[in-house]
Amino acid sequence: MRFVEEWRAFEGNLLKNKDLTPIFVKYCGGCNPQINRSELVEEIRRRLPPEFELSTDRPEHPRGTAILVCGCPIACADRPEVRRLARRWIRIGGTTVNLESVPAEKMAEIVVRKILSEPELENTP
Repeated sequence: MRFVEEWRAFEGNLLKNKDLTPIFVKYCGGCNPQINRSELVEEIRRRLPPEFELSTDRPEHPRGTAILVCGCPIACADRPEVRRLARRWIRIGGTTVNLESVPAEKMAEIVVRKILSEPELENTP
């Protein structure tokens, strides 16, 4: 009986967290970077709790959360076909996060806070 209870708890956690990880990371082409995109993503990775994973592998099914990492505010990679790959996007465009100007040294912290926040409370463009 205990096995069944543990299995149901495990299944419940899987269902609850299935959209949390891996978090899809989509990079722009890097033609006009105002930020170091890979350093920023590494800093985000370091700040996230260990149960969160970042992946650049294109998902087969839409993810719950994704990060669009564009080196400049134009964010040319922000296209409908990309947006379909996740339900909630955190859009980095140069020194903006979700179209709000952010000090470069605070970007990773702000992105991590957005990842950990409740999706329905997020206003993503």
